[in-house]
Amino acid sequence: MEHPSVKNGVFGAIVIIIVYLILWFIDPRFFVAYGTWIGILIGIYFMYRAGKEARDANDGFIPFSDVFKYLFLTVALLTFIVYFFNYVLYNFIDPGLMEVQKEIAQEAAEKIANAFGNEDMIEEINDNMDDSMFQLTIWKTLQGWLFALVVGALFSAIMGAIMKKKNPAFDEFA
Repeated sequence: MEHPSVKNGVFGAIVIIIVYLILWFIDPRFFVAYGTWIGILIGIYFMYRAGKEARDANDGFIPFSDVFKYLFLTVALLTFIVYFFNYVLYNFIDPGLMEVQKEIAQEAAEKIANAFGNEDMIEEINDNMDDSMFQLTIWKTLQGWLFALVVGALFSAIMGAIMKKKNPAFDEFA
């Protein structure tokens, strides 16, 4: 596991899964509400590590296209492992998490309706919340992973633009 993307993608996924399990053991509601945000921050850190290791391996210089590849491969591997874990967690380990997710969504909808002062909106939102919306199927997991890849590509491009460093020895116009 010498490749920076593979190493950091796997280690990042392991750290995220451990943090998710700790949050889930402490409070499933907190895990459902904030676990994703914590996972994103951890993922960004491991993306940075992969880009930095790749740049350091190239004597401190790396073009945008190369660092983007390292960052994107890291995020692709990391998110694939984490999404697979979430599928197993939500469907086999604790199927009750979907009910927790539904309750949190209903509470958020009630807060929004109360902010607008519309009581009828609460009933309409609750009527429109179908149980199928709160089932994590393989198809929904795949869709989530594909969305994570798109967002990951955006993050990779931004981080790659920041982390790239051109070697002045190869600058033709110096």
